Amino acid sequence: MKRLVPATLAFLLLTGFGFNPTKMIGQLTSNPLVSSLMSGLGLNANQAVGGAGALLGLAQQHMPKADWSKLTGSIPGVGDMIKTAKSLGGISKFTNLAGLSGAFGKMGLTPDHVSQLTPAMGDYVSKVAGPEVGNSFKNAIK
Repeated sequence: MKRLVPATLAFLLLTGFGFNPTKMIGQLTSNPLVSSLMSGLGLNANQAVGGAGALLGLAQQHMPKADWSKLTGSIPGVGDMIKTAKSLGGISKFTNLAGLSGAFGKMGLTPDHVSQLTPAMGDYVSKVAGPEVGNSFKNAIK
């Protein structure tokens, strides 16, 4: 029995506790933010979920806590998008926008996609969480 516990814990850590990014992407395609990015920018589901999650993860690191709280209260599934982006892009740490370029490439996002994605996300956040939170988001992802 004592050997089973460490083996089980190791398995769970290695498999991400059963996290399935493909399944999560399927669930997130109905998310208003994701569907907006797919229809507005012509992104596929992986690109929309991964790109949004990467930018949200970056924003989380740099936004004031009160603004971040308002953002997460206004956009459903933020945590799932960030977790999926980490998995899709191999992201271990969110530092700055330039540091995400490799992850964006793994998600199939070109520099042109990213140049459209960042203002689209800022506009969406402003629309659903208010202009102050939108400005805070835009500043956090620079």
